[in-house]
Amino acid sequence: MNTASKLPRKIYVKRLDIFFKLFRYKSEHHYYDIVPFSPFHMPRLAIKQIFLRNFYENISISEKLSWYNLMGKFSCTMANSTAQQKLNQTPMEPFLETYYNSSNGYEIPLTCPSENLACESNMQTVVLGTDTCVETSMSLKDKYITDKQRYKAMRKWKYSKREKLTSNSEECFILRVLSFNILAQYLLETYRFLYKEHDKQALCWEIRRQLLLEEILAAQANVICLQEMQEEHLEEFLIPFKELGYNYLYKRRTNDKKDGLLFLYHSDQLTLIDYSKVELYQSGIELLSRDNVGIIAKLAVKKNPQIQLVIATTHLLYNPRRNDVRLGQTQLLLAEIERVAFLENTMTGSKYLPIILMGDFNLEPHSGVYKFIVEGAFEYQGKGKNLEQTEYRPLSNSLIPPRLFITDNCQHFNVLKHRLHGEGTDKVMLESSEHQKLEENISANNSSNYCEVNTDTTNLQTIEIADDYHVKFCSGTLTHPFHFNSVYKHKNYHGEREVTTNQGEWITVDYIFYSGLELLEKYNLPTKCENLPTIPNFAVGSDHFCLGATFKLHKSKL
Repeated sequence: MNTASKLPRKIYVKRLDIFFKLFRYKSEHHYYDIVPFSPFHMPRLAIKQIFLRNFYENISISEKLSWYNLMGKFSCTMANSTAQQKLNQTPMEPFLETYYNSSNGYEIPLTCPSENLACESNMQTVVLGTDTCVETSMSLKDKYITDKQRYKAMRKWKYSKREKLTSNSEECFILRVLSFNILAQYLLETYRFLYKEHDKQALCWEIRRQLLLEEILAAQANVICLQEMQEEHLEEFLIPFKELGYNYLYKRRTNDKKDGLLFLYHSDQLTLIDYSKVELYQSGIELLSRDNVGIIAKLAVKKNPQIQLVIATTHLLYNPRRNDVRLGQTQLLLAEIERVAFLENTMTGSKYLPIILMGDFNLEPHSGVYKFIVEGAFEYQGKGKNLEQTEYRPLSNSLIPPRLFITDNCQHFNVLKHRLHGEGTDKVMLESSEHQKLEENISANNSSNYCEVNTDTTNLQTIEIADDYHVKFCSGTLTHPFHFNSVYKHKNYHGEREVTTNQGEWITVDYIFYSGLELLEKYNLPTKCENLPTIPNFAVGSDHFCLGATFKLHKSKL
């Protein structure tokens, strides 16, 4: 048995104290440090308590080895300035480091026995500390170090506003968000031909999970939106987040899909007021026959409940040729966002809470759906399914049928009517596997509430629901009432394209859109990726790069 395991408990506690004294993240301009009560960073004491609990309660041999290495490393390198610099650069060392330390005699499997997709070294056990394993372990360590150094050079937090990020007050709140498509393992295994050029060891879920957690937790965001969260991995994945005080919403994709969306928010700082789990699958409508979903949450700052906002995340259809489907899905999602974010009607129009919309939209910058989101209007009639000009089978004036009661301004008809007149029902007339079907919704309510809308036609309908207030169905043009900006501008100062994934080529398909907030900083995206191997690798746990942004949120003035 390693002698380190016989050390008294108080020595480990002391070493943890040393570790947390060194555990400090400083930006290039030293604008902020991690402190126990920072408004948007996780408390250092909370992390310390979690580490202590995990260390002393029923941990495995490999986990003990990880802690022994970690504590020994930080207690023995206090005077080593090089080591301290590396520590300042990397807040949390990933678990792969435990495989590389040859000072212990434990047997560590470099395998992923729980996954169907085996590592190259499957069924191989390496005894660390012997000459027979040095070449194998060092090879894996070299891959990790090389990938990590290249990746870290590409990802920096860049300031839009040069001001302290800890300037919370009664009038504002500093909010950091993170969005990440983490690549469901079953999809990786189903479409493994897409990853034939990848290092097989880097594709194991056990390795990817630790890399994902490291990057997500290091961002220390108030709100985290993950796409492709596999349901069977959810429980284990949530453990560190629950320990750190996060609550969550989860929505699995419809029908037989095994993955979905995970929405995490820090419950010590934010309170969930309302939410909607949106199913973009609507039976009997070909355009909406895909199993994509969305989550919309209305949140309030816990210490100042008058500061509120709405955050939504989604993962739209992948098929590159079907922008028309993504347009219809976006119409449904924006209608639900409009319902949740509405504040009041004013002389100049409706007023809404600040909104953040993020996720994997599977569309490129400046394409049709992108223009619709950031410009607020898009004419689809006469365009092809890719929403580009065409003379072959152009789209008609009708995108989704009126029976969903969603207007061409992305509003629920009955919600809008109830809002203006205070009469009738404000029930959302969308089909949901978690609630009643659309037909049941209609039969359960007075049909006279809906008689103004002809659900049997695809012709243009213009309906007056208040003095000088009209809504349209099947007009060939969609609009929405928000003023979205994109956190990312998709090119850097040198004109090089930012990228979030590789779909045969490096492209952007992931976004953070916002309205009514002040952008303070963003997590820079890579542009040139030729120096970075295919992802996932030993630095990036997914086939997408994560996105992040920090905002100043002001109190809503009613």
